[in-house]
Amino acid sequence: MWWRRLGLGVLVVVLLLSMLGVSGCPERRTPSPPATPTPTRPETKTLPTDPRELSRIATNLAHEAARVPGVNKATVAIAGNTAYVGLDLKAGLEKGRTDEVKREVATRLKKAEPRLAQVMVTTDADTYNRIKNVQDGITKGKPLSSFAHEIEEINRRMSPTT
Repeated sequence: MWWRRLGLGVLVVVLLLSMLGVSGCPERRTPSPPATPTPTRPETKTLPTDPRELSRIATNLAHEAARVPGVNKATVAIAGNTAYVGLDLKAGLEKGRTDEVKREVATRLKKAEPRLAQVMVTTDADTYNRIKNVQDGITKGKPLSSFAHEIEEINRRMSPTT
């Protein structure tokens, strides 16, 4: 007789547990952490459009580029938020080292002028001269728009340096 009661008790417990599992007992939820505000990017300032100010910035960037080991001299022209950099490298620099110098120049210039979105670096002599001519014209006060064709040609010959 006590076997029947024990069997009946076990059966009742098993049925109750089964019904709780099937009925969808509310799951334990762990409280989610409070939402942390996502850091907002500081607004990027645009570069000036005044030719004298652009020329000053470009000259400073050219001096910074010339400080990289392996660079003889540098010229920089700025159009929009892109810096076009021409490098005259020291003689005898290996091809692998040339690419390193170009990357280092791009990195330094982006740090020196964070408003730049892109830095394009070349070691091609003809493109170097084109960049120099644009920068010389801007220094003399000519508007950047008068060099649109030249900048388009420079842009066609170059690719961004990463």
